Amino acid sequence: MTSLQRLLPVSFTVPSRAFAVWTEDRVRIEGTRLDGAADAGAPAVVLAHGLMGWHRRPRFARFAEELAARFPVYAFDFRGHGGSGGVCDYGGREIFDVDAVARKARADGHARMVTVGTSMGGIAVLRHAALVGGVDAVVSISSLATWDWHEGAAPGALRAMRARTSTDVGRGALRAWGVRLPDEWHPPESPLEVIGRASPIPVVIVHGRNDRLFGLDHAERLYEAAGEPKRLLIGDRFGHGLDGFTPAFAERLSNVIQEVVPA
Repeated sequence: MTSLQRLLPVSFTVPSRAFAVWTEDRVRIEGTRLDGAADAGAPAVVLAHGLMGWHRRPRFARFAEELAARFPVYAFDFRGHGGSGGVCDYGGREIFDVDAVARKARADGHARMVTVGTSMGGIAVLRHAALVGGVDAVVSISSLATWDWHEGAAPGALRAMRARTSTDVGRGALRAWGVRLPDEWHPPESPLEVIGRASPIPVVIVHGRNDRLFGLDHAERLYEAAGEPKRLLIGDRFGHGLDGFTPAFAERLSNVIQEVVPA
């Protein structure tokens, strides 16, 4: 697969239907519900991508399909990404996006729901569980703990991220791919500041030992600050975000979801 093919949107290979919802602050969010072979009583999974992603990016889409073997999956584009409106807020106002999709799943008749997010999506689902709630469990993958993440990032990963998000050339290139970033940004409460308020919602923190963007200490601090019930899963051959999205991880994650929200 070429680098271009890794970015181009794909069509889903399992039964699916597109949807659109409006957030509390009036941003239109587009997504797709995937109906695989899930049992009737399985919880719905609201699946959130990371910064510079979208829900039909090949690796993310295939991962959504793998989860859809056991759960109805609601994958969507965050504000400022793909087919959705608005401008990215790096996990801040994205809590409204998560909530709008979760309300859509409830309206479709799902009594139980799990939010799963990676990287920026992991930030958003943690903050949503803590500040909004209304879900039965939350799984945060490759999330930062505090906004000073750059202090522990690998130099190469830090340079690449800054080139894409902090320069006019980088932001212009991302706009061509349907990613709209803000010129200025005012950080909200960090995940570490609010995660304790998610309890008694079960919190699952997933992180890779090989994450070059957010070091393992981010996951350890989040886990320590979280209330019960909570779980910490560390992957030995797991990088950042989509780097760890393999069929084996989808299987492990599916097992964990069924353990924390049993049928």
